[in-house]
Amino acid sequence: MTVMNLWMWDSQLQFSNYSENNLKMAVLQLVHVILIIAELWLLMQLGRTLKRHRLGRTRVITTWLVLVAYGAGSVLLQLVWKNQFYFSDLLNAVFPITRNIFPLATAYIIAMATFPRVNELSEVNRRFLGKVLVGMFLVATVFYNDLWGIKDSQNVLFYLMVMMVGAAFDGIELPDYWRRFVKRWGTVTLLVTAVLAMLMPTISVTIHYDMSTANRFSNLSDGLLVLVALGMFLLQKNQVIGEHQILNGGIYSSLVLAGLPLLRSHYVGFAAGHVGNLGLKILLVTIIAGAVMAVGFVANWCLRRLFSSLAITQHYKRWVEELPSHLMEWPAWLKKFCHRHWPALTAIWMSYVLAIVSLALMYSTWQLTPTYESFIYQVLARQGTLIFSAILIWLMIKIVQSIIGRYWVSLGLVTAVTIIWAIANHIKLNLREEPILPSDVMMYQAYGSMLKFVSIWIVAAGVVSLALLVVIGLLLDRKYRVPAPRIKRRVLWVILTVCFFGSSAFWNHTGSRINTFISGLGNDPLFYSQISGAHQNGPLIQFLNNIDITVMEKPAGYSKARMEKIAQEYQEVAKEINKDRKNLLSSQTIMFNLSESFSNPKRVPGVKIKGNPIPYIL
Repeated sequence: MTVMNLWMWDSQLQFSNYSENNLKMAVLQLVHVILIIAELWLLMQLGRTLKRHRLGRTRVITTWLVLVAYGAGSVLLQLVWKNQFYFSDLLNAVFPITRNIFPLATAYIIAMATFPRVNELSEVNRRFLGKVLVGMFLVATVFYNDLWGIKDSQNVLFYLMVMMVGAAFDGIELPDYWRRFVKRWGTVTLLVTAVLAMLMPTISVTIHYDMSTANRFSNLSDGLLVLVALGMFLLQKNQVIGEHQILNGGIYSSLVLAGLPLLRSHYVGFAAGHVGNLGLKILLVTIIAGAVMAVGFVANWCLRRLFSSLAITQHYKRWVEELPSHLMEWPAWLKKFCHRHWPALTAIWMSYVLAIVSLALMYSTWQLTPTYESFIYQVLARQGTLIFSAILIWLMIKIVQSIIGRYWVSLGLVTAVTIIWAIANHIKLNLREEPILPSDVMMYQAYGSMLKFVSIWIVAAGVVSLALLVVIGLLLDRKYRVPAPRIKRRVLWVILTVCFFGSSAFWNHTGSRINTFISGLGNDPLFYSQISGAHQNGPLIQFLNNIDITVMEKPAGYSKARMEKIAQEYQEVAKEINKDRKNLLSSQTIMFNLSESFSNPKRVPGVKIKGNPIPYIL
């Protein structure tokens, strides 16, 4: 029922947009109230369970990684199945908590890490905390104002508040008198809230002439519904229903599969495209929700078995246990981590810096105005292509290191080549308004002539810089020796580099998965304006964009024999026309002027010209 409540009010289904003041609207309001109570009750159960069990850092971090894995899987599914990819979706998958992609999952992870500390509070303080939280919901309902920022209920604070209510009221044993009181007044509150929710569309239309307040008593943050759910929660006698499924991650896995936006849009879209009857559509949503829940439990079981069988599991657990327990310990841990992995971190950092420098050299001026063509806009708003450029440069460093086995020489060599390449593109952009193209590289016989257009001092500076960085690399390799990669890793880096750079042969194949992925990162070749393409993509990606270009699609039936046949036909026609001509072509003077800008100025809108400026042509 919680999954159904996550889906049924999606904009793709007509339930959320239905605004007719009739019996159907009243039934929808009643269904909404029931689903809300079920979700609130489940959240309180989660809070009670997570408060009772200290699951440890390994479990918390693993739960976060499961969220990342499911998010990445949904992005991959979107690419393979729907042939759609957006860089923002990838960021949502990799950073689900900071981007608040699924508030319920984020609240669940935070509760795992913090709710056990509620046990440190005295019983009086816990009860007081619970009463304050319930009071906050009731106050917001009475004044119908979003006092605490939880009215839309789709934020981490709301879910944490409801889960904390369950944690705060855990352990209460109600006497028989209070149990009867809760049952009686809980039932009354439920009936009153249900009737109010069903009548609110009529009241809203009568007073406001619209549906602006129709959902006043049918939303997750409604205080009366929180009271009803709390009453059901207190009547359980401290028994946690589904505690095993909560602890082993089955419920969490199902909720993540059901609630991730990319996946949820497919479920809801499927339900929206079938059957139009209200009852049948609700039944279809129920069936799909049950299927997703079952898949979530199966996926969780498979992941647990896989994780327990991997050899890397023990290393992962040891690494997690070594993480700092207190905030003040993190600086020392980060310092130790950077000291241990400084070669990899240096290569990654240098790759990103080189990507920015290469992009900066594509501009003649570095204006700070955030226009679409400015350097500052490309850096701040087009991180997809910038990160991809950094990855390509990083792979160049790794493949050179794999070949020669020297870390610093590889870093210096790639740095020099990348900067020289960017400067060469900068020079050509100023001369021809286009970057270096693959056709330029193929013209190796004309390198001597091409270098004449460049100052000898620039060429000399490039050669000296290359040699100097290689020498510095050799010296650093002696002083700060970095072990050469093993054979398996060398082979891996070679394969990855070939695959990444070789994929450029398919970047321009419209409709292919590679084309969709590259375009989703923000790559736009702009073949009609190579200088704009270099401004947006940088010299490396724009060069790779031009490797595989189809200038013209081959027409149907085109062949050498067909062209010869057409030429023969026109030769026969020409012979027939020329046999009676008295003047010869050899005695004629033909002047041919090819100008792409030549046109009739009278056709320019808003321009009036007296007479015909080109009388002998038009």
